[in-house]
Amino acid sequence: MYDEFVNDCENTQTQTQNSQVEWSQNTIPSIIPNIWGRLYTTNIWKKNDTTKADYCDLMQSEFTLGRALSCSFIVKKDNIKDNIIKNVSKQHFVIKRDMTEPLNPAIITDLSYNGTYINGTIIGKGNSRVLDDNDEIAITHPVIKVFLFKDLKKNEQDKVPKEVSQKYYISRVLGQGACGVVKLVYDKEKCTKHAMKIIRKCRLTNGQINHLNEPVKIMNEVNILKALRHPCIIATEQVIDSKEAVYIILELMQGGELFDRITKQGQLTESLTKFFFKQIVMAVKYLHSQGITHRDLKPENVLLESKDDDTLVKITDFGLSKFVGEDSFMKTMCGTPIYLAPEVLRANGQKCYGPEVDVWSLGVIFFVCLVGYLPFSQEYKEVSLSEQILSGRYRYSHSHWRGISLQAKLLMKRMLTVNVQRRITLDQILNHPWMQDAEIDLKINILLSESKMKNGTLTLTGSSDEENKDHNNCTTAVVRLVAANKRVLSDSRNSSEPVPKKLKVFCSGDKNDSISTNSVTSEE
Repeated sequence: MYDEFVNDCENTQTQTQNSQVEWSQNTIPSIIPNIWGRLYTTNIWKKNDTTKADYCDLMQSEFTLGRALSCSFIVKKDNIKDNIIKNVSKQHFVIKRDMTEPLNPAIITDLSYNGTYINGTIIGKGNSRVLDDNDEIAITHPVIKVFLFKDLKKNEQDKVPKEVSQKYYISRVLGQGACGVVKLVYDKEKCTKHAMKIIRKCRLTNGQINHLNEPVKIMNEVNILKALRHPCIIATEQVIDSKEAVYIILELMQGGELFDRITKQGQLTESLTKFFFKQIVMAVKYLHSQGITHRDLKPENVLLESKDDDTLVKITDFGLSKFVGEDSFMKTMCGTPIYLAPEVLRANGQKCYGPEVDVWSLGVIFFVCLVGYLPFSQEYKEVSLSEQILSGRYRYSHSHWRGISLQAKLLMKRMLTVNVQRRITLDQILNHPWMQDAEIDLKINILLSESKMKNGTLTLTGSSDEENKDHNNCTTAVVRLVAANKRVLSDSRNSSEPVPKKLKVFCSGDKNDSISTNSVTSEE
């Protein structure tokens, strides 16, 4: 009897292959908006009122198969052979698709101990995987193929190498910039979400040479990403190098950019700024300890793990980063102009500068977080942007800074100090009086403990010995608290390579509000 099943299944496989050829040769039918997929039946099914159609349209967000009368597709004696039905569960598998956003994949979950198979591989009871176009679904045994799945919502414009498409389901665009595009992808086996950065190796963008896409610079970013291991730096899951592009699979940060958080709230409180900023400084210190200078720190390149205020912060986008040795200095003119340190402008590609440039950029980020406007801008017409930066003359609004603590003002000034030798260091920032807050330190330790539990390991290289000691002494109660209150992350726009954006510049709405242009020449 089993041989009869095998023969039937071989005939089914032949028919399935033929139907795939016919499908590819025929014009794709018009898609009714609420039909998101089709299940093409095979020779396993007896032809009757239930299975006389060649396919079953998927219109609802959930489709179930099994012996129970409540299933969308009921398996019974008059539509399948007796020796098969005896191994079919009341609910054998369920297919779900979240239609609230375009390009969300269909997810199949195995509900039976007797097995649900995708392309011959068992899913396992309670496990799920992403259904992709032309996937074959089998039940009770790999050869008992019941459906061929057609994805009618799949983005047909995605042309990626097999190495990518076999493992990841390509979804919507998350962001786009000069170096490439970032898309949301799903790991087909794990059903986990990731961000995939696609960097084209073609140096022509809109007919002009794009130096950011030079193969050497692309691989520079790849090598940096692969080498980094820190909870406050974006993790690289996989790098796939093809002839035309490099595909970098990154962890998905579902809270968006720090840039968006600032623009939405106008400005951040001192407490929230301290919470975010300490994490950023820890990450930059780790980078410097690895001999890496970021050189393009800005709110767009700081991502948040969730939409909560108490969320992990991670630095991303290392396209302009550079490895530097103990006695090495950088010369290249790079970065976003309003965040550039004076020594970078003075270097002009000829003279040298060091990792202190990141501290200046941190100062600009710190400034923007606290008051919500840019310290330097081309829109401040009195002095050119380069002269503003070279002289350290930032736009200071007394009305905006009136409610900010003195220690925060002093820290900002020490970061935006033109003289590199007198500029505050990363260690000094972490030890600055304004940065000392036991409650915030505890919150950060909780997040780091959560990261440790999730990833298995945690190295706080960018932190001081005292901070590491505090973290290691984090109580079991705190760890349990993290596990009990684990946040549910909602999917949101995330961009490792954002479309260029603008933060607001200062515009005085009150004629009595005095604006002073300050030059930082001392540590005050």
